[in-house]
Amino acid sequence: SKLDPVLMNDEMVEFIKGDAFAFDPTTVETYSDVEECWMVSDVIAYPDKCTQLLDRWCGAKWARHMVVTMKFQGEAPSFDELDNAIAIVQDYGYSCRAKHFFNNKNEVTLMISDNEADTNLSYDLEMDTLGSPMYPLTLN
Repeated sequence: SKLDPVLMNDEMVEFIKGDAFAFDPTTVETYSDVEECWMVSDVIAYPDKCTQLLDRWCGAKWARHMVVTMKFQGEAPSFDELDNAIAIVQDYGYSCRAKHFFNNKNEVTLMISDNEADTNLSYDLEMDTLGSPMYPLTLN
């Protein structure tokens, strides 16, 4: 389904409708550099399908950074499934941070970054490096 209209109109975001598990970003005309490619996935699928998606993307080094939600059935996330996904990501040379947000009790968000990525890179929100801001940023 389409993204929020703010994102759909952002020049830094490209929405591609199709099968997330068969998609190959190198077939898209605008894909030119892994350095600038992020993969964001919020697909409704079983954890093993999410792990397969990560295996494919990390193995091919199609993106430097990824944000992926892993959805679970039942009352709590399956830590075995989560550990398996994290191990696969790490085996390909990526760092992974998992966050279980309190308002989404049956899903965990994985924030993934290639260890070879430029860690000195800073994003200047004033310069719209990340595209147009969706929400005002306030630091206390």
